[in-house]
Amino acid sequence: MIDSWDGEPDSSFDADFAEGFIGRTLLVGVTTIGAEGGVARQEQVYGVIVGASAFGVDVELHGAREGAVWRMPPFLDELTVASPGTYRLRATGESVVNPDFLFSLTIRSDGQH
Repeated sequence: MIDSWDGEPDSSFDADFAEGFIGRTLLVGVTTIGAEGGVARQEQVYGVIVGASAFGVDVELHGAREGAVWRMPPFLDELTVASPGTYRLRATGESVVNPDFLFSLTIRSDGQH
């Protein structure tokens, strides 16, 4: 499973803005780029945003990872509104119906996001 965010807190984080995301469903795609620059791994997770702070956004995962909590970077302004529909996770075949938001994250082997 993808690692939870453990980076530096975001000094410009807006807690009032973040409140509007609590309880919303999020579908996340994470791509890991290997040392040679090619795709080393791709993973998708989904769940409900249960907390948000300058230290990260906590997502209670559903489906195959039910009950786990994953922390993503505190980048709420990078979430995109999902179009209505059914989204199928490639690795597990699970379907996510009408998520509220989508988030894509690329992680490079040198640790940059």
